Amino acid sequence: MKKKVKRILIVEDEKTLALTLYEVLFTASGDFEIIVCDKAEDALQKISEKEFDLLITDLRLPGQIDGLELIRRLKEEEKRIPSILMTAYGTEEVREEAKKLGVKAYFEKPFSLVEFIKKIKEILDVK
Repeated sequence: MKKKVKRILIVEDEKTLALTLYEVLFTASGDFEIIVCDKAEDALQKISEKEFDLLITDLRLPGQIDGLELIRRLKEEEKRIPSILMTAYGTEEVREEAKKLGVKAYFEKPFSLVEFIKKIKEILDVK
């Protein structure tokens, strides 16, 4: 039986990090379909077109919507996509808000890619 490919949406405006995450995830598993965009508005559009198994988003994004607001809107629309929030501007308030919204993991930049991949595999239940 063929394994279901897990679809991951990365929302990150810092191109170097977005590319690094893409490459690390691609290398970590051949069972990931990875889509990258740099704005929450684009992410909402992509989520309306396809189902995703995981959302990885930065907190600060260009445009009108930040990462927390993106997660909040998805929750309001009852789109149950497990999410990971990344930020270089972490505060206790952000951490608490993320927790309230049901964020599965919170990473402050810079973070360990090994721990990051481990968490993703745990959330998606893949080896």
